[in-house]
Amino acid sequence: MDILRGLTIIFLFWALGETTTQLARLPIPGAVLGMLGLWVALQFKWVSYASVQLSAKGFLGLMGVFFVPPSLGILLHAERLLHYGWKLALLVVITSVLSGLTTALVFKLLNR
Repeated sequence: MDILRGLTIIFLFWALGETTTQLARLPIPGAVLGMLGLWVALQFKWVSYASVQLSAKGFLGLMGVFFVPPSLGILLHAERLLHYGWKLALLVVITSVLSGLTTALVFKLLNR
């Protein structure tokens, strides 16, 4: 029952984010806005962490499944990858370094 309650809460915030994005014509994806709303609700204790914990862990356990479609898309466009490969590789390296540095900075700031 806890999983169902957690899924309901997560999907309600997702739907709220999508609806807000559509109605306000915001350039932010609705899922991101919903996740931000859920985070705010958790911070102000409007939603308890325990109520979404099991569902969130279930989603995290399935994260690998979400990488299969992009991987297949890469295989379908192999000729483009060969042509633009070095540019893509450079972008991957740069964005990975920037993501790592940003994560380290946020971690450092939050652990003060």
